[in-house]
Formats: sequence, structure tokens, C-alpha cells
Amino acid sequence: MASASADFKAYQERIGPGRGHPERPIDCPFCEGLRVWFDGWRWVFAVVLQDGSPLRFDDGLPLQRAVCSRCHHSWTLRPAFLYPHRALQPDVVQAAAVKYLAEEDGTYRRVAACFRCSARSVWRWVGWLAGLLAAPQLLAEAEQLCATGLSAGLIPRSVPQDHAKAYSPERAKVLLAAFQGLAALALWSRAQPVPPTDPSPLRFWLNGRFLAFRQIERLVGSHQSPPMPVEETGPPRLDRRR
Repeated sequence: MASASADFKAYQERIGPGRGHPERPIDCPFCEGLRVWFDGWRWVFAVVLQDGSPLRFDDGLPLQRAVCSRCHHSWTLRPAFLYPHRALQPDVVQAAAVKYLAEEDGTYRRVAACFRCSARSVWRWVGWLAGLLAAPQLLAEAEQLCATGLSAGLIPRSVPQDHAKAYSPERAKVLLAAFQGLAALALWSRAQPVPPTDPSPLRFWLNGRFLAFRQIERLVGSHQSPPMPVEETGPPRLDRRR
């Protein structure tokens, strides 16, 4: 984890109000305009891994905002160790899921205590990974890159457990899919022609999809907050349930 630690430590030393700015974009990613201005700062309170333990930026981490002089679209310039719209970063999610799935005695509560989150968060991360990572597709891409023919044999066929980790056949399938997806992602990462500098294959993969397709994989679907109560000024509506 030394590489990631060095990245955010160097960022904190160099970037921020009164310290310095990141490199200015040469064009706009939305309209390809060639004049981009800095547009203030955004502060985030993300959680990343430092030497295997969660680290929260309690004082906030400043992220530079940029705006295009042509289309006036603004966006945030994020360092490589941050993923959009997520407080607990993908390296934390990956490490927690691997710990739970790979250790025979892993429990949601014990893993949550290690990563300073809720047991429900770990439960949700495992389910999210099962739906996000397609092991066959990742293995196919890895074989296209390295052509060893050995990748499939390195995928786990079961989840280690000395107790029942799943209370239904459906949840058992979810656990195995997440475990196999993480294993396939690690093989895919190692197969890259240029070794990733990011120690987290999940964050590297997610950031690659974001940079290439502007695709953000949210933990939960986009939704709106419940509507606020509104005082009706018109005629009363008929309640058809009565």
C-alpha cells in the first residue's frame, strides 16, 4: 500500500489553497474547448487505505474545480486515488470484501470493526461486487493480454467458511460470484502490459471505465429524496383505497 500512501501524501503537500494547483487541463472533456479556467475548490472527506488501515481526511481534502470558457461546464479534477461519488473509496471496499470472503472465520461484524464501517456496509459491498464484476469477461480480457491458458484454474470454486456465511442458496451464489469476480479482477490487473501503479485493482478498473466512458458505478441506484410534505391549496383528493 506504500504507493497509494505516497500518492495522497504528496497530493496533500502540494495541492490546495495557498499551496498549489494540479495541472490545468488542456481542453474541455465535454466540448473540446481549448480554454479551461480554475474555478475554486471542493472539499471532500473520503476514506482510503493507508498500510492496510482506513484513513479518513478529517480536515477535508481540497479538490480543484475547473470550468470551460466555451461551454461553461464545470467539473472536479480528482487525483487518481479518488473515485467519484464515494466516501469509502474502492480500495477500502475491495479490502473489506476480500477479508470477509477469503477468511474462513470472516464475519460482517468482525470485518466492519477492522475497517471502521457498519456490518451492513460490508454486506452491501459484497452484493454490489457480485453484480459489478463478471469473472468470465475479466478472464477473457486477461487471456487476450497474456495468453497463458491458466487463468481459469486460478479462480476459486467455493467461499472458505467454517460457519454458514449465507442463509439462503441465492445469497451463497452472490458470495461466490463476488469472490470469483475479485479473483478475476486481480488476474486481469496482473495481465496488463504496463503494471498499474494503483495497488487496488478495483479502483484501477473503475477509474479506467470512468476516464474512458465517463461511467460511474454507484453503490446504489440513483434516487431522489422522499418528497417534502406539501400543504394542498386545491380541493381535497379522493382516497380510492376507502
